[in-house]
Amino acid sequence: MTALIFFGTIIALLIYSARLIIKIVKRKTLTSTLRTLILIIVTYSGLWGIFYFIRIDKPVSLGTDICFDDWCATVTRIEKPIFLGIENQKLNPQGQFIILTIKMSNHARGIAQKPSEPRVHITDEKGNSYSFSVAGQKTLEKQIGEQIPVDERLELNQSLETQLVFDIPKAAKNLKILIEEGPFITRFLFNENRDIFLIP
Repeated sequence: MTALIFFGTIIALLIYSARLIIKIVKRKTLTSTLRTLILIIVTYSGLWGIFYFIRIDKPVSLGTDICFDDWCATVTRIEKPIFLGIENQKLNPQGQFIILTIKMSNHARGIAQKPSEPRVHITDEKGNSYSFSVAGQKTLEKQIGEQIPVDERLELNQSLETQLVFDIPKAAKNLKILIEEGPFITRFLFNENRDIFLIP
């Protein structure tokens, strides 16, 4: 429903933007069209803000699938190693290492699935968001082998597991894992309740 409101708003903005351009070319009065455009933007922004503040994060247990259409992913294991690598080539974290085991699966009935820009990140109580550690990931892969990208194409009924390394500040509290999908434009969609994995 919220996606329909978003696309309806985009269509309305395109229509009134086209009208505005036509009026500019024909040198007609722009007041009414500009007023309508501003009203659409302000109304949508207000609704977006309301949905953002009433959004609820719902903790779920490890192994619970977070699905986007027929592509699903979940966290199956959380590890906190003191360092990565072998003793003589070990990598110490800047804060603390957190390794997530992510399981991706295709629940479609007849086609392969490739997710649209999936993201796995960790957030803290201040709203800071942390992506995987490039240095940590390289060290882990030297130790256990190359890991499958989260956006790997999945054949029908296929499931794959991969591991991601994060380096989180020690002072960060109330850590939670988010699995999200979609391009940058999805940030403009209304915020809905989210399933999250808590890090003990």
